[in-house]
Amino acid sequence: MADVAGKIDIGRVLTNTFGVISRNPVVFLGLSLLIVGLPNAAMQLIQGSPDAIAGAFASPTVIITSIVGFFVFLFLSVVLQATLIVATLNDLGSKEINLGACISQAIHKFLPLFGLGLLFGLGIALGFMLLIVPGVILYLMWIVAAPVMMAEDKGIIESFKRSAELTSGSKGMIFLLMIIFVVVAAVIGGIGGALSFFSVTASVIIATIVNTITGALQGAGIASIYVDLRTVKEGTDSSTLADVFA
Repeated sequence: MADVAGKIDIGRVLTNTFGVISRNPVVFLGLSLLIVGLPNAAMQLIQGSPDAIAGAFASPTVIITSIVGFFVFLFLSVVLQATLIVATLNDLGSKEINLGACISQAIHKFLPLFGLGLLFGLGIALGFMLLIVPGVILYLMWIVAAPVMMAEDKGIIESFKRSAELTSGSKGMIFLLMIIFVVVAAVIGGIGGALSFFSVTASVIIATIVNTITGALQGAGIASIYVDLRTVKEGTDSSTLADVFA
């Protein structure tokens, strides 16, 4: 039964987000570690060495390798978020997560997802240049565009429109959710920052853990918001949403 108010339930979204990750730690934390945590740790180690940076700029081979590495990392980041979205929809739909199938579906949608992410970033950047508030509004309006594209097989513009439709009336609640996620990340980061004073190695390890958790929360959290919006606005059962990936 759809909720007349059509507003998401913050408690339910948080329960679903952390529940999905706790039920599938290898998928969510493992993928996030490989694609986000470890690459960021490597970059942090390089940035911590002025000699390494100077040497990199002096070597054309290293420069080319870095550029290629950036695009590879970009590709993997898009695939990671899409994979975790598919995995979340399957889990919340009480379906078994097939990691290979999730990754395959994410790669299949890579180009439209990349275009979506590019327009998303440009739109929000422009919004922030216009006194910040428009950027925040666009972010809240478009936050579930990627799950829409994955679950409803819509194009880029249609995904933005559909996301705006779903988030209508719930932007305030979504904003509160974002604050909660930021606070959780800040607490984890703050604890890690205190521990990192012991050594550079500890700093890198803690940063890796924080980035890994943040990456997993982002993928599961956005998908959970999408599921809850579909539920309260349209009465759509989560198992129905997962059927599209069967």
